[in-house]
Amino acid sequence: MDAVRASGEAVGAWPAQPARAEDMQHRPRHVALAILLVVTLSAPLAAQLQRVVVNGVPTTMLVDWSQVAVAPDPVQPDAFVALMPFAAIGTWAAWEPGTTMDLTFGAGNWSWLRMDALQWAYLSADACAHQPAPGAQQPQSLLTTDYDYGGYSGVDGAPLLPDVTVFPGTPVSYVRGLSNTFSFERWQLRTRGFLPSMLWNACPGSANVTPNFTGFLGARFTWQLQ
Repeated sequence: MDAVRASGEAVGAWPAQPARAEDMQHRPRHVALAILLVVTLSAPLAAQLQRVVVNGVPTTMLVDWSQVAVAPDPVQPDAFVALMPFAAIGTWAAWEPGTTMDLTFGAGNWSWLRMDALQWAYLSADACAHQPAPGAQQPQSLLTTDYDYGGYSGVDGAPLLPDVTVFPGTPVSYVRGLSNTFSFERWQLRTRGFLPSMLWNACPGSANVTPNFTGFLGARFTWQLQ
C-alpha cells in the first residue's frame, strides 16, 4: 500500500495535531467550510461527482454532497461532521490518482486533497453491531481506504448511545489519492478482518469486509491540501 500512496509517506505517519501550524500558513482556517459552500452552490442538482477546486486549482477529490448530510465542526474550524447511510460510504466521494491528474491538468497544475477521519461512529438498530466478537472486549471497525484489502486490525469502539458505537481515528484513517496506478480511492468502513472468520462484532460472519449489519455512518473529517 505504501508504494501507491501519493506522497510515499509511511501509512503510520500520523500527524500529532490534525490541523498543524505549517498547514495553516498555506490556507485559511475556514477553508473546509469554504470548500463545502463553493462546491454545494456551484454543483448541478444531478447526483454526480463534482471535482473540488480550491482557489482555482483542481484537486484530486470529487464529491457528491447530495448523498451526505454535513455541518461545520463546532470545535475545529477546518473540520466538518458528515452523516450518511452505509451504502453511500464508498460513493459520495472519490480521489483521482496522480497518474491521470497529470494527464488531464499537467504536472504541477493540481493539488492533492487529503481527508482524515478524526473519529467515526456507526448508528444501527442491530444489537449485534454493538457487541464484541467472541473473545473480544469491544466491537471493532476501521474507517480507511478501499484500495488495500490487506490484514488491517480493527480499533475498539465505545458505546455512546444504545444504538451508537464510536471509534477513534487511526494512522490509516485517511484518503488522498494514489500514485503509480489508475485506480480511484474511496472510503471504506471495515467491520471484519481479512478472513471471514476474523469477526469484529457479534453479527453473523460475512463474505465482505464492509458492514454485515444495517445503519448509518457519522464521522468527523478534516482537510489538508498537499
